[in-house]
Amino acid sequence: MRWRFLAVLFAAMFPLGIMAATSPSDAAIAREAGAVLEQAATPDGPGVAMLVARGDTVLFRGARGRAEIELGVPLSPDQVFRIASVTKMFTAATVVKLSEQGKLSLDDPLAKYFPAIPGAAHITLRQLLNHTAGISDKSVTPKPGVFHRDVDTATHVAEIGERQPDFPSGTRWAYSNAGYVLLGAVIEKVTGEVWYVTLQKQLLDPMGLQHTRYGDTATLIAGRVAGYTTDNPGHQANNAAFISASVPAAAGALVSTLDDLRLWMRALASGRAVGRDGFQNMIAITPDLPGASLAYRYGLGMYLWRVRGSAMVGHTGQIDGFASAVGYLPKEDITVVVLANDDNFDARTMSRRLAAIALGKPYPDVAAVIPSDETLQALAGKYQYNETTMLTLFAKEHALYFKRGERPPIRLQVTAEQRLHFAPDELSYFRPVRDASGKVVRLDYFEGGDDPPKAMPRMAGS
Repeated sequence: MRWRFLAVLFAAMFPLGIMAATSPSDAAIAREAGAVLEQAATPDGPGVAMLVARGDTVLFRGARGRAEIELGVPLSPDQVFRIASVTKMFTAATVVKLSEQGKLSLDDPLAKYFPAIPGAAHITLRQLLNHTAGISDKSVTPKPGVFHRDVDTATHVAEIGERQPDFPSGTRWAYSNAGYVLLGAVIEKVTGEVWYVTLQKQLLDPMGLQHTRYGDTATLIAGRVAGYTTDNPGHQANNAAFISASVPAAAGALVSTLDDLRLWMRALASGRAVGRDGFQNMIAITPDLPGASLAYRYGLGMYLWRVRGSAMVGHTGQIDGFASAVGYLPKEDITVVVLANDDNFDARTMSRRLAAIALGKPYPDVAAVIPSDETLQALAGKYQYNETTMLTLFAKEHALYFKRGERPPIRLQVTAEQRLHFAPDELSYFRPVRDASGKVVRLDYFEGGDDPPKAMPRMAGS
């Protein structure tokens, strides 16, 4: 099923409670999810909390690792994490809710609210929501300590107003935190309240989300965990760099828990949060524009993925000290939530693994083999990733490496079927395609381990 057909697919399979005929038992899901959790974190380092639910029934809920390493405090599934860009779902839902109330229109030009933003007359709120507005995240005059300061909305708007657009609105797709900061400013302009106060009144309180809130550092928040990073050569845990919640603002400033995020996805999917039409609006696929990934399409504040042939919607987040992912499978009525207090943790991949387990189609472990020199030489070459980016495969010391642009090389694992997986495995892989003579003519890239693949032709002469 191609992504351009997904809007129809979602509408057809949306009613809740429709179960797959081969659903695994609750006990099997809990057992496999528990085994994955055991491998995901050590007892004395940064940790991860995970939840899997079918409908209103929680099938697995657990945590492993430390909430506070220095004090030896164990991580609990009840604790509060920064959720970073998962915040975007809440911001988008607030804008959709305000549109349902007639307080704004998704097709309002940004100029109606902030005419000084370059190109504002040609940018709509919908384009801000689906990342096609061209709003740049690059500061014109970056200053030391910019992430440590407390910054108000007016300052945010003024700084974004200094930037030229990355592209004319509606011509490309490019993820933009600044676009969501502007949506927070629009919420404030329409309601006369701080964006997160409106969010609290419109969504959090009515939905009973008692542990989801603006995550400012001055306020004491019961159960809030410390954030760490292991992004260093020895993967040693260090305290994460400080970033004020006011910096990501409506793009990533909320904190929440496993249980609140499960309730949130249920409220969205059932129509209680923004109405059924509002939710369908949020999962309507952005037009297929340059920059968009076939495997990770976007709606309004929500990604649209496929996991083992099933549709999943949700969002991921990463900020200093934390990583998060929330996913919902409409047909199977399955919710998965992953919250980690290590910003180097791959929450997105873990959410896919949990969803696959709940579907009864777990992703297999990669069984790497030692490739022959002949195999390595056949694969080595340059491949076209997109109109501006080239990938290089090269052999070194009897191993295969992948390099994208100017980024550092990554070792690839080769399987007996000659699938090329990253090391460590994160589900995505390349499959070589050969012509009649056996020459590798392109790589098919399966992002996230699922269809549809992205074809990357081998460049002439390589």
